[in-house]
Amino acid sequence: MIRSLAMAVLLAALIGWSTACTAEPSATPDKGLLEQPWQEALLSVRDLDDAARFFIEVGGFETVDRGPVDRSELNYWGLDEDARAEHLLLRAPGSQQGWLRFIRFEGVAQRPIRVGARAWDTGGYFSLMLRAKDLDAVYDDALRLGWTSESEPVRFDFPPSQLANVVLKGPDGINIALYERLSPPLDEFWRFDRLSQPFNAMQMVADMAPAEAFFTELLGMSHFWTGDFLDPEPGPNNFGLPQNLTTEIPRRTRILSAVPGETGRLELMQFVGLDGRNLADRAAPPNLGILSVRYEVSDADAAHARFTAAGGQAWQPLATITLPPYGEIRIFAVRAPDGAIVELWSRHR
Repeated sequence: MIRSLAMAVLLAALIGWSTACTAEPSATPDKGLLEQPWQEALLSVRDLDDAARFFIEVGGFETVDRGPVDRSELNYWGLDEDARAEHLLLRAPGSQQGWLRFIRFEGVAQRPIRVGARAWDTGGYFSLMLRAKDLDAVYDDALRLGWTSESEPVRFDFPPSQLANVVLKGPDGINIALYERLSPPLDEFWRFDRLSQPFNAMQMVADMAPAEAFFTELLGMSHFWTGDFLDPEPGPNNFGLPQNLTTEIPRRTRILSAVPGETGRLELMQFVGLDGRNLADRAAPPNLGILSVRYEVSDADAAHARFTAAGGQAWQPLATITLPPYGEIRIFAVRAPDGAIVELWSRHR
């Protein structure tokens, strides 16, 4: 029996069944602005090593780059001359996308984006999603390192698969959702020891219609999965809902893809009937938490022109910055109705 929405909404992704959708997806645009899965997520933290420890010690993540953040990037974010920062870029072993860039700012005023927030509070990104093996052991290791969760890992059957999942709560309001497919085995794409690269980023929204339109109509993303959910019976859940409300509060969900494939997705969720706080104003650098996801495109200037021609307005204008290990890049940022930041960038021509 499915007892948690987080398990249900990711079912199609975990099992690989497009037929799990319960509503008709919108027509896929001829070609969206986003040409491949997101390259990296940007996470603002107080301590680089503390934030990265779980991924390195438990997931075996590799260091791609570490060092000072170039002044050009700080200017792009609109930070004053007193601001400084350093970054640590990690990746799951051998992965070419889904990297994690931790950044520590100095000389700036900061506040957490989502520390103390409930799942139904909107604003910024709620979580990044990874696959796991031996989830119980991974969970124990996370607790040892100081992470917490709303619930313990939950197992459930969805023939022909058996699944388990948990949402970990880490430093500075960073949530990591872990999913394990216990059976049957994952396909050949997923080769990892304990933790995979991130494959999805979730955000909570106040109103699904404008949020969905932003990503599908302006960025050209297509629906991977769509539906509204109530748990069939009361039970534990990853979102901290009282158990008696899991059968009464629908969770409206859209999982969106830039391009077909296993990774680089964005997920929108609305708790229908629950009013939470709006934290969107906090969801910007240098505040603490998951700040953005970054998609590489072939030509950022052309993508910017298409976005504005479609009626969009860039949140951070086109800029040329130095971003290790890519070198000099062109980049701009857009901001969804609930504050989630998406950045589009291309390598210097």
